[in-house]
Amino acid sequence: MGQTLSSNESVNKTMGQTQSSSELAEEEYQKYRKLAHDEAQHRNDYFAQSQEAFKNNEKRKAKELSIKGKEHAKKMEIYNSMAVEVIFSENNKGRPITEIDLHGLYVKEAMDKTESRIQYCKANKIDHLVIIVGRGKHSSGLAKLKPAIINLMKKYQLRCTPDKPTVGCLYVEFGFPGEPINIGWFDTFVSDVTNYCIIC
Repeated sequence: MGQTLSSNESVNKTMGQTQSSSELAEEEYQKYRKLAHDEAQHRNDYFAQSQEAFKNNEKRKAKELSIKGKEHAKKMEIYNSMAVEVIFSENNKGRPITEIDLHGLYVKEAMDKTESRIQYCKANKIDHLVIIVGRGKHSSGLAKLKPAIINLMKKYQLRCTPDKPTVGCLYVEFGFPGEPINIGWFDTFVSDVTNYCIIC
């Protein structure tokens, strides 16, 4: 009887190798990020050309170039959204609703996912949420997330404990309105925000 692959594995028939679903998801994720990056470059090139044309009083040409730039910007957003869904689905597969893993996301994407989960938890009277942001060893993603996390905690008036239940996690508790927010831990990180920093 032939060997049966586990549910999280598939066979790469071309290479004759077995790849886990996480490896396949990572490949797909990287593909979409690369496509988004390419579209961003095209967008920037067209916008730069548009500005140059406008300076030269070539308004019609400037408008046409700007439209092309916006088209590439839309494609960039689509590819980034596809990358988010691939990696977020894989990283959160099998996790309870009280956990959310943000690895692989840009800060803006991570905040959108976090806010959506916070709203869900509050609406369904869930008492806590573990936000997995990682240790920040491979990028300054955690540092970039600092001010965004602070603002989100202030917005929802939530109690937040760092490194609980383990390092690289934030333990958010619901049901403590009006209490001071413990943000001293965040002060060890850089304060500026960018949409182009990956949580890893």
